[in-house]
Amino acid sequence: MTDAQVKNIRELLKKSKKILLSTHINPDGDGIGTGLALMRKLLKMGKKVDFINRDPLPEIYAFLPGSSQIKNSGKITGTYDLAIVLECPELERNGNIIDYKRQAVFTVNIDHHPGNTMYGNLNIVDPKAAAVGEQIFTLMKKLKWDIDADMAACLYTAIETDTGSFRYSNTTPHTHILAAELLKLGADPEEISSHVYSTNVPGTRLLNMMLSKMRIEGKFGWSVLSRGMYKKTGAKESDTDNFINSIRSIRDVEIAVLFKETGRSTVKVSFRSKNGADVNVIARKFNGGGHKHAAGCVINLPLQKAVSGVAREIRKYYRHKKAK
Repeated sequence: MTDAQVKNIRELLKKSKKILLSTHINPDGDGIGTGLALMRKLLKMGKKVDFINRDPLPEIYAFLPGSSQIKNSGKITGTYDLAIVLECPELERNGNIIDYKRQAVFTVNIDHHPGNTMYGNLNIVDPKAAAVGEQIFTLMKKLKWDIDADMAACLYTAIETDTGSFRYSNTTPHTHILAAELLKLGADPEEISSHVYSTNVPGTRLLNMMLSKMRIEGKFGWSVLSRGMYKKTGAKESDTDNFINSIRSIRDVEIAVLFKETGRSTVKVSFRSKNGADVNVIARKFNGGGHKHAAGCVINLPLQKAVSGVAREIRKYYRHKKAK
């Protein structure tokens, strides 16, 4: 983050009275935690702030300070002096909930995805950052803001979740330094982890069913969550945020995929990888995307056809890799 970008943000915040914060569809800990930390500070500065996302808050993040103030909407009305879009590599990823050119005087795009389309009036994009929470914490320090324990908890949650509890390859020495600073500021790692990585009885039953359906093919592991499985267990999609890590954690699995049936012909697909495997390449085959080791897409096909299509592309990926 350059000094010029920090200066621009300072001036924008100084003259903006009404501010919109938003993150991507199916919001995660990075987008939620970062947005909440920003919202808390901006409200303290006397700004009118709306934190609005297309999709509801996942239950595991309801413990975060200020989470009850987050709204969800398919289409935002009204106008804003400033819109800050968090962790959206392209506007479509935000769910098309607002026409930023008409409803916002100025739009700031803060992201760490490679391939960001640079749609903002100001683009702060750093693919080397482990999380947007890392970027925002750096920004707050450069602005010399006071960071209280609640803000620290939100930012720590953002960084912890996007690094897989500091296990993913995006974790750097700098990431650990920032996490240590947040602990000094009052973030409680035990409390945060107990909420983020806990589960409930319906979720545990669904996890058991998912694991029973898991398949391993070479370095590729996958499983499914059908609508029938949700209905039988009483679990919700928000209970499944960490399920894919149960597949990824298997020693021989290099690419883990979880297929979530969300409609009769709609499947949400999550990819995770390790050992250098690039799942972003595979997700983009289905108009999705993300990072090298974490990506996703939505496929408008019945569940089994979606599984077959993705499996076919992963087999191609490994054949091509072997040919090299």
